[in-house]
Amino acid sequence: MKKIMFMLVAVAAMASSCTQSDVIGLSSDDNVEIRVSAGITSAVSPSTRAVVDGMINSNFTENLDVAFVRADEGGSGYGDYGGTALVGTVAHAGKTLSFAPAEYYLVSGKKTKLIGWYPRRSGVSYTQGTRVVDFGEIDGKTDLMATVLYEGSKGTKISSITFNHLLTQFSIKVYAPDAAAQGLWGTVSSIKIAEKKQTCTITLPAATEAANTAAAPTFTGNSDLDLVNTDLTTSPAATINYPLTLGVGTAANAAQAGYAMFAPQTTGNVVLKIELSSGVTQTVNVPVPTTPAPAGFLHGHAYEITLKFSSSAITPTVAVADWVPVTNTPEVEI
Repeated sequence: MKKIMFMLVAVAAMASSCTQSDVIGLSSDDNVEIRVSAGITSAVSPSTRAVVDGMINSNFTENLDVAFVRADEGGSGYGDYGGTALVGTVAHAGKTLSFAPAEYYLVSGKKTKLIGWYPRRSGVSYTQGTRVVDFGEIDGKTDLMATVLYEGSKGTKISSITFNHLLTQFSIKVYAPDAAAQGLWGTVSSIKIAEKKQTCTITLPAATEAANTAAAPTFTGNSDLDLVNTDLTTSPAATINYPLTLGVGTAANAAQAGYAMFAPQTTGNVVLKIELSSGVTQTVNVPVPTTPAPAGFLHGHAYEITLKFSSSAITPTVAVADWVPVTNTPEVEI
């Protein structure tokens, strides 16, 4: 799906002598915990299996470790974000966010800005001076997400927070139309996505920027990215064993080859490198969709790529899966 909107519900962090009615009637000298209410939305019905490996949808069944930074309004406007990222967790039950330790709006009534990202884990770093979050090298299976800049105060609280996907996703299937073609090609040893094993960083907007300003992603590197040999269409997810035998018949009989998430691309082709058991490597160009607008393999979209191994060529068919309705299925013969 294009984005996930998490319900961020208050986590009780007041002193034990306080009741909920005490919280509602706070004076300007009391602390008000930062708390946000929202829902989880999807462009279409979410897939039937929630995953943390693979593009995260509204059915996720494991807690999500997230991070935020905050900037507080002073007498002359906003200063820098804090030097250390805030530790947050989104619980899968109830989609609730909690910070450890708890975060509060300014008692003075001045405003606070927040911006966050997923995942929070070893190897993901935040640098205050450059405002850069470095996710490290894309592994194909980890969903990278970031929020826009939010602003709120004791009097005007942040009402919702949305995490937006930074990557696009391919799920690949393979088949031959008949046994003769299957025998001609043999088995598949591996499938790689050319030049998509990259590092990903985001530059956070300055705290002085307007609310709703997004972080800017940057992708560098040009190594080939292996497919993740996991079938996400089953529950629980199943391991795909290579060498992989082609399905026989129609696209409905295609064998799952795996998936990968990588940097979006708006022009040209995404190139697949298919290594066969014979030792031969075939290259297949998958052109970016041009309709509907905007063109491209877009962030927050999942694409199902079906490769037909006929007697003369490998033909890719592209369809948008789960998160965005299908509008076209271009087919190109190599």
